[in-house]
Amino acid sequence: MALQKALAFNKVSLCGLALLAGPLVLTGCDQQATSHSEQQTMATLKTHVTYLDRSMLPPDSILTVQLADVSKMDVAAEVISEQTIDLNGAPPYQVNLHYESAKIVDRHRYSVSARIENQGQLLYTSTTHNNPFADELIDDVYKITVTKVAAKQPDVTLTNTYWKTLTIDGEAINVKSKEPFVQFQEDGSTHGFLGCNNFMGSYEVNQQRLKFKPLASTQKMCSEQMELEGAMSTALSDTAQFTINGEQLTLQDEQGNALATFAATYFN
Repeated sequence: MALQKALAFNKVSLCGLALLAGPLVLTGCDQQATSHSEQQTMATLKTHVTYLDRSMLPPDSILTVQLADVSKMDVAAEVISEQTIDLNGAPPYQVNLHYESAKIVDRHRYSVSARIENQGQLLYTSTTHNNPFADELIDDVYKITVTKVAAKQPDVTLTNTYWKTLTIDGEAINVKSKEPFVQFQEDGSTHGFLGCNNFMGSYEVNQQRLKFKPLASTQKMCSEQMELEGAMSTALSDTAQFTINGEQLTLQDEQGNALATFAATYFN
């Protein structure tokens, strides 16, 4: 016992003497103090991540859980802790996030997010704001529910599709009788309905460039939808390019401004 006390006294004495010995001797003592300080400031947030459906995850799926400071608007969130694990079996999945207590400020806002991916494809993600320092913990565990991400619909083709008009100049159309539409054939011909009259003609397409050639139409006069027909005709004549996102077609002018949008429609 006397020997242990002597060793402890000598260790303290050496660090004390180091104060007079210069920076080279101080290095070891400083590292001991820093290491001890870091141990005192570290904390652990225990999380359980689950999803509600009964789907089985494909092999090699991974889960990433992240704790971030989201206090600042219009600025990327500051990541405080992040952990990624390989997934095996069914949820819930336990992930422990280790972080420095000193980084948690009372007046700041924090959020825990979770996402499940497979081969770079997002399968599940959290969709709500989860603040572990404001919400209730159950048995010292913070629970997160992730939502299945809907599979992106493949882009339909421009040709051989019935495109029903949705908007013109950013405003939803008001259909009182028959809806305007347009169809493109693979041989370069096109036809459709403007709102009162049918039209037909041809078009040229090159990648995302699209141009209607002069179109011919019937010459009926209608008591309704003549204003809609005029807007539809103008949109077609001003078209210079197009985009398709899933099942929506957007006609754009030369500057990329949206002229009209259409939805792919299928008939039984």
